[in-house]
Amino acid sequence: MSRPYEILIIDDDGKILSMLSDILSEEGFIPLTASTSAEALKLFSLRNPRAVILDLVFDREDVDGIDLLKRMKEESPDVPIIMLSGHGTIERAVESIKLGAYDFLEKPVSYEKVLVTLRNAIAKSSLEEERKTLLREIMDRYQIIGVSAAIKGIFKKIEKFADVDSPVLITGESGTGKELIARAIHLKSRRVPKPFIAVNCSAIPDELIESEMFGYEKGAFTGAVKSKPGIFELADGGTLFLDEISEMSRRFQAKLLRAVETLEVQRVGGTRKRKVDIRIISASNKNLKKEVEKGNFREDLYYRLGVLTIEVPPLRERKEDIPSLVLFYIRKFCEERKIPVKNLHPEALGLLIDYPWPGNVRELKNLVEKIVVLSDGEEITPDDVKEFLGESEVYTTENDSLESVKAKAEREKILKELEAHNWNYSRTASALRISRATLFNKMKKYNISRRSKPLD
Repeated sequence: MSRPYEILIIDDDGKILSMLSDILSEEGFIPLTASTSAEALKLFSLRNPRAVILDLVFDREDVDGIDLLKRMKEESPDVPIIMLSGHGTIERAVESIKLGAYDFLEKPVSYEKVLVTLRNAIAKSSLEEERKTLLREIMDRYQIIGVSAAIKGIFKKIEKFADVDSPVLITGESGTGKELIARAIHLKSRRVPKPFIAVNCSAIPDELIESEMFGYEKGAFTGAVKSKPGIFELADGGTLFLDEISEMSRRFQAKLLRAVETLEVQRVGGTRKRKVDIRIISASNKNLKKEVEKGNFREDLYYRLGVLTIEVPPLRERKEDIPSLVLFYIRKFCEERKIPVKNLHPEALGLLIDYPWPGNVRELKNLVEKIVVLSDGEEITPDDVKEFLGESEVYTTENDSLESVKAKAEREKILKELEAHNWNYSRTASALRISRATLFNKMKKYNISRRSKPLD
């Protein structure tokens, strides 16, 4: 059974203190009473009450309730404070609300009103505490790990960009954590209790993307048996994250530009425009400037989406972040599986630092999870790393360029996914988080067919 709430009552009128104490005691609260400002501040600091009932005027002191309110709000801003005010002090009572008081009650006090207001204040405060706890848990889940100058620069941009609603474009190779950065911007913004909706643009067929994004009305097409809101409407009030924006067709790019500029959408088959309040963050693993030059991406859309930009460098260019990432994921996966946290041999860490990580943080996370789950012993050894990473992947010859290493790793990954999905191109593309067209282009580039064998 939880301990009864302590409620601090502050008033220089002994009769009111006594009467409020009696009624709160009868209702299961623990009253703490103070008749002077010094007493009140001492009890507030020592006992950290669940709520405060504070008189606005102290007849025997120079200090008044407004002064106490300010000091208590500075010390513990989340404690709800209910003000008691007499006749002729309504203007000051209103001032107290502006300074953070939960509510004010006019004397003579209605004790039923006191109890209702107190319970409402505690309930609201509890909900706010739960919200903050949940937010902390979400922030822990999606935290960005790194000590490099590049990551510190990204941290600064996240803080700045969270305060505004301008579109953000995040660029970087696959697996660098672009969605993680988008979530961090959302979680630090005013939009937080509202949804963060992530959409992989390459995973939606071109013929369906308009109805998915903007919704449709009943009867708009065969199978539309009822109206359905689109992703833009579902994200209303929150943040819409458009991943792999470069894979979107030119046809839909024009419609997206209109929606981004006006923040209005029209459902397929509908005639009414619907206003949405959303913050748009997009991401691309391609150089969009080059895509514009090639004619694959609209220049006007590029500039509209890229008002604010963040470029995420690949992991191989910020190797100083690798130790922090590895240790973080070791702790994470050990705790999830309820096993003692494994030590990491220095030579094993050295191998991980030397590896070029073509799949970036996503590949590192996947590898560490494998090692934690499948390795024996209390320490992760160099042999464990070599076993799961593969000798040929840890070490490269002097003649192997970085691009060559990346190409080998990418070809190997595509082959493995094709085989794992029985050469079903749609499922393979979805698993790789690329479009079917991109998959076919890469298969052609790496000369991949059913007869292909993994590289030696």
